[in-house]
Amino acid sequence: MIRFNPNMHMNKNIALAALLVLALPDLSLAQETVNITGQERNVQPEVNNKVKTMAEELIKKGFTAGDGYGEVWIRDLNTFIELSCKVNDKAQIRKHLITFFQFQQPDGGILDGYIPASKATIYGKFYKSELAPEYLGHKNTVETDQETSLIQAVAKYIRSTGDKSILTDKVAGLTVKNQMERALDFLMENRFDEKHGLLWGATTVDWGDVQPEHSWGVVIDENTHRAIDIYDNAMFLIAIKDFIAIADLNAG
Repeated sequence: MIRFNPNMHMNKNIALAALLVLALPDLSLAQETVNITGQERNVQPEVNNKVKTMAEELIKKGFTAGDGYGEVWIRDLNTFIELSCKVNDKAQIRKHLITFFQFQQPDGGILDGYIPASKATIYGKFYKSELAPEYLGHKNTVETDQETSLIQAVAKYIRSTGDKSILTDKVAGLTVKNQMERALDFLMENRFDEKHGLLWGATTVDWGDVQPEHSWGVVIDENTHRAIDIYDNAMFLIAIKDFIAIADLNAG
């Protein structure tokens, strides 16, 4: 998802354009006859082209979740990475992906995002990495989609650019491929519910990353109510499928 902060200065029409393009990766579909309030009409190709151009120009401006955010978030990067690969420098996109692995935790967990240290606020817990000293990272532990978002993003990057060499890049002594496997292991070891055979996360509201029990609400604690939801498990299945495909593993 793209995060829209009410304090952003982003043009709302441009933001909406981006969402439309992301929702319709094949814009030719929008040229089919649609039914609006009971009347059929054709969506004009020039409108589609304008929306596509606006979205591309927006994505060219950077990799954060919007003007109100200084962080690069993995779920947002995963959302728009395919369009980004079309309009941005491949090396820059690859660097952002590698940075997430540079912040990978000893247990294999992946952070939500990272921000230039100079822009970090006093709120929340920040993680440091000797591999990326110019950034600080953070993780909302109530969520269960950071690992799967990164794996999907790497797969989309490879499919979009043909650059499979990223899998053999080494981070902290291990290849990216090995680190992706560690991320999946983190979910199985820390977020797998044996009784139901599914992943769990906290019960959240807002963007899916805030517990309603208290104001900050992004960290699992004594207030947490566990939940098994469709989103986390669907993301997990997609990530497994992507990993098997790009890592040349046998699904059987």
